[in-house]
Amino acid sequence: MTLSVAVVGAGPSGFYAADAMLKAFPGCEVDIIDRWPVPFGLVRYGVAPDHLSTKNVVKLYEKIFDKPGIRFLGNVEVGRDVSYEELKSFFDVVILACGMEYPKQFDIPGAELDGVVSVTDFVGWYNGVPESPDFFQLVSRARSAVIVGNGNVALDVARLLAKTKTELVPTDIVPMAADAISGAPLSDIYVVGRRGPLEANFSFPELSEFGNLRDAEPIVDPRSLPVDATSVAEKERKKKERNLRVLRTFSEKNAGDKSVNVHLLFFMSPVRILGEQEINAVKMVRNTLVDGKAVATKDTFMLGADLLVPAIGYQSAPITGVPMREGCSAIRHQDGRVEAGVYVVGWARRGPTGVIGTNRVDSREVVDRIVGDSLTAFRQGSAGLDDLLSSRGAHVVAVPDWRRINEAEMRGVVNGRPRTKFTTVVEMLKLLSG
Repeated sequence: MTLSVAVVGAGPSGFYAADAMLKAFPGCEVDIIDRWPVPFGLVRYGVAPDHLSTKNVVKLYEKIFDKPGIRFLGNVEVGRDVSYEELKSFFDVVILACGMEYPKQFDIPGAELDGVVSVTDFVGWYNGVPESPDFFQLVSRARSAVIVGNGNVALDVARLLAKTKTELVPTDIVPMAADAISGAPLSDIYVVGRRGPLEANFSFPELSEFGNLRDAEPIVDPRSLPVDATSVAEKERKKKERNLRVLRTFSEKNAGDKSVNVHLLFFMSPVRILGEQEINAVKMVRNTLVDGKAVATKDTFMLGADLLVPAIGYQSAPITGVPMREGCSAIRHQDGRVEAGVYVVGWARRGPTGVIGTNRVDSREVVDRIVGDSLTAFRQGSAGLDDLLSSRGAHVVAVPDWRRINEAEMRGVVNGRPRTKFTTVVEMLKLLSG
């Protein structure tokens, strides 16, 4: 019999895992399953819309679709259309590549106020994730925004909010989001980190981009910058030094030269959000570092804000039957093995770390583990899943269907945009039914 494989998640880790399985087990059959009708996961819905060069990796994934033994089953959700237990009963190998799509809890007084938006919802809004909340009204009237976090996602949100209409045109941002951002009276954007520049998780390219914004100035208090990065472990020191050089350049700039000031703040944390129904200010506290941890002082101050986006990390969406680490920080596993015949790759395995290419190494390591487990082929695979989905009336989107959706999005290009995304599942399925 042919080894049957189900990969849950059509993002980078899922494609790398599928490709590695095809190479390790010639002749195996791999079903890539995703809850959206469209593939590519993080690349389509997580990577910033102005990072088109990063999104070019989908050309590699599209070639994988052409390999014998590969199928795409879009619009199929584990837990809705097929259970985890049913999936295990159909396939010899199940690889969970479902990523992390839920934000870590942001629990301070006032977090329930209008204008406090989870990072997954906000990124989903401008990236066209189906059924995302609409923030047009909120963003279009925002004068001041606070982004909490010192990772690349925080920088992405701040950078996109700071861009002009002209800068947003050659991106695949959702047009309504672009209109809201470009029409907003934003004058100040605050990116707030609880620790210092040496502890920040952003990378050099993302940080450097702030120096090239047309009508926004990055502002850094020179007093927040260390003299050097000698306190950092040697393997990280070069990267941190590069970031410091960029930050020092920003610290020499003056506020007010451009319409928008992007304040990169360190050693600060929000402690309370103020407002009646809507946010109007954030109470901040200055921190000091003690053994690498941020410890609050008694020094507090206020930041005016109409919008606050906590970008403080992600956690996994629980799947019934799948063992999770405490706090859903990742799926519980041992060297990638969850249980007999079930494995995990990508963010769901290691947490939200690394770049897209990290998933290639990660997936190969897990596939090597699968090879070592000497699994045998004895389950019915795709045939069993197909019968089940048919009996439940699931509208499965296959590779040819996805290509129709892709072609329609490319035809929707206007005014220099590379793509106009469908933003609802209904629209996509309507196209396929026409």
